[in-house]
Amino acid sequence: MRAVVVVPTYNERENLPLFAEKLRQSAGEVDALIVDDNSPDGTGQLAEELGSEAANRILVLHREKKEGLGRAYVAGFRKALEMGYDLVLQMDADLSHDPGYIPAFLEAIQDYDLVLGSRYVHGICVVNWDFRRLLLSKAATRYVQTVTGMRFTDTTGGFKCWRADTLSSIGLENVFSNGYLFQIEMTYRAYRKGHKIAEIPIIFYERNLGRSKMDWRIIREALWGVLRLRFGG
Repeated sequence: MRAVVVVPTYNERENLPLFAEKLRQSAGEVDALIVDDNSPDGTGQLAEELGSEAANRILVLHREKKEGLGRAYVAGFRKALEMGYDLVLQMDADLSHDPGYIPAFLEAIQDYDLVLGSRYVHGICVVNWDFRRLLLSKAATRYVQTVTGMRFTDTTGGFKCWRADTLSSIGLENVFSNGYLFQIEMTYRAYRKGHKIAEIPIIFYERNLGRSKMDWRIIREALWGVLRLRFGG
């Protein structure tokens, strides 16, 4: 089955070469689709160069401007589906998600429609987070569980593997979220469709290079957006 990992980028030039090398070492049979939002630091051009060096196993989708994580992922998912991939993974480019877990995702997806990478399925598996960040993440998951009825241990994570037909079925054209909420919405749409969803354990590493994109506007969107998901359809 052909697999691709969709990776949105904005100013990730520092992280991209190591990400590409780790992907090659861990899952050389998996292609990468870099979705770059016209990064001022030249991330998109570097991705093109890495793709040339990697026998075109690294593909690049250039977008005109930064429109948020959700819009970038939706564009990448549509491109991956158009290209006929059977499996579509998603992960961060900043190495907070270790490409070494990709083989475990590919094994688990054989029996499921969507596989979630969980930081909490076997306790707390995060590195270099302060207590406030951890508390926020755990509180967000409990809030999502309460409002939506989903019982997954990590509802806000962004390391996932989709079957292409599952991704097609959830209605990408109807996805409205764009920030922190996007990860919740995508899982919830699959959950409401009755798809089989599993979690596998991962360790999450706080980024070493670059800046986090998290801010309070994104958090507010998630708080209200979860209610919209549950009661607004």
